[in-house]
Amino acid sequence: MITPISPAQQQLKYIQEFLIKIADGDYNSRLSVIDNKNEQMVAIQAGINMLVEELKSSTISRSFLTSIYNGINDILIVINEKGEIQTINHVLERLLLYSEEELFHQPVEKLIQLNDIDNARNCIRKTYEQDKIQEVGLNFIAKDKSSIPVACSFSPLHDAQNNTTSILLVAKNISSLISAKNQLQDKNDELNLFVYKASHDLKSPVTSMMSMMSLLRQSNKVEEMRLYITMMDECINKLNTVISDLLILGQITYGNLESEQVNVKEIIQDILKSIEFLKEFKNITFDISIDEKAETLRSEKGLLRTILLNLIDNAIKYSKKREEPSYIRIHITPHKKGILMEVKDNGMGIAEHQLENVWKMFYRATAISKGSGLGLYIVKTSVNKLGGTLSLESGVDKGTTFRIYIPDLNK
Repeated sequence: MITPISPAQQQLKYIQEFLIKIADGDYNSRLSVIDNKNEQMVAIQAGINMLVEELKSSTISRSFLTSIYNGINDILIVINEKGEIQTINHVLERLLLYSEEELFHQPVEKLIQLNDIDNARNCIRKTYEQDKIQEVGLNFIAKDKSSIPVACSFSPLHDAQNNTTSILLVAKNISSLISAKNQLQDKNDELNLFVYKASHDLKSPVTSMMSMMSLLRQSNKVEEMRLYITMMDECINKLNTVISDLLILGQITYGNLESEQVNVKEIIQDILKSIEFLKEFKNITFDISIDEKAETLRSEKGLLRTILLNLIDNAIKYSKKREEPSYIRIHITPHKKGILMEVKDNGMGIAEHQLENVWKMFYRATAISKGSGLGLYIVKTSVNKLGGTLSLESGVDKGTTFRIYIPDLNK
């Protein structure tokens, strides 16, 4: 004979099943009373439902706070009173390559560069002693041993229930800020050099012309006067070269990039026609090879002409006087999503220790140079503006090879 289950037993069984669901994280259900006449059961049901509401509210709050904690772009670390790591956010895992399990209960000093540890300890001590935020710049060390500069703040966290104080360490990655600062410093240094050298290169021929004019006024000899006029003409040409290069540089740096379909072969032919009057031109053999697929591309015609003109002009200026004929070879081929321009000569070449400097503003690799010292700097600036790359091979008496990659702005 089956013994019937009483309402109270049914209610207890129901409560047991309900509590199992709550333990599994189901906070959306609510307990209903089977026996409304049992006041004790009604009170238990009401109490359990209130607790479930509190649990649901608490869980939502924790999830919300956790999403904020992991959604912040800064590194967050909670440190206990022993200086041990209690928890981290996902940003730390991404930047420093450690998992939370690897760092749990590890000293926070494990993440800090050796020469910054004393500063970190000092901030932790002051945070506890003064009970206020401390700020400092540190360098973190990732699992792969790379260094990341960070701006840190140490904030006290009070747990009144457990009567403990922890520290929240917030660290902002400032790598990009430091990089931008260094770039700005480089630009400032470059600007200072530009102002100094431009002033010098402009003033020098003017001063020379003033001296020639003074001598010219004092002279009454025709041959002397012709000599002074010739010297003044040289100064004017030098001044014109500097001013022209400075104007070109200004247009490259501050002008808008206007692309069009460009025929590279036509540009080279135009350049050679414009310099054929130079006395050195007739002593040089030109070997030009252009792949059909590299003959045209979408680019800035003016910049492309400036690059080629300066490289050809550079090769002509530093060709050598010798029995072997001087040559300039220009080979243009398709490369990646653009073209590769190779300009090679058998001229004087450049010493190895000077190679890294030739791209600098106003740098002259040889004392015989009569240029402004801006030619290769203009080439580099133009290539950068077009989004290309450049390289150089050279040696004294071994000639020079420039390789310039120019991307097609259509691709």
